[in-house]
Amino acid sequence: MTREYSQAAVCDCARPTACVDQNGGLYLVAIRRIGTGRDGRVRTGEVSDRLDVAPPSVTEMFDRLAAAGFLRYEKRTGVVLTDRGREVALELERRQCVVRTFFRCRTGFDMPLEVGYRIGYILPDGAIDRLGVLVDETPTTCSVTPSTGVEQCPFSETGC
Repeated sequence: MTREYSQAAVCDCARPTACVDQNGGLYLVAIRRIGTGRDGRVRTGEVSDRLDVAPPSVTEMFDRLAAAGFLRYEKRTGVVLTDRGREVALELERRQCVVRTFFRCRTGFDMPLEVGYRIGYILPDGAIDRLGVLVDETPTTCSVTPSTGVEQCPFSETGC
């Protein structure tokens, strides 16, 4: 049985942090990263391993994210992000990219992915925009990230 909810069930929020809590967003990012370069389908065990959480916790979160319209979930075959789920995951990755790049370029600290994600999640939009400007002098450099995700973060190879 596949669970997919209509777009009407998805919040019409302006920013991803208004749509999904911090842990839910972390799952969306993990699902997007694992599913990239293949059909997008991700199994419970893959997310469990990536996030170091128990499989029943992953299943519970899959149910919650499916109910919110961020993914399609079919037991025993896994999940696939909906367009909205992918959009939210990419925006959260963009925020992570800006934070990690700022810290690497301005302080020399190579911040772990999860720490960058959590800081990027809680910072207001204006702070994310300002960090991007401080690193690259333009507020939109990380804006190109959503087409590919943080694996191709435009700042990843900058000579800070």
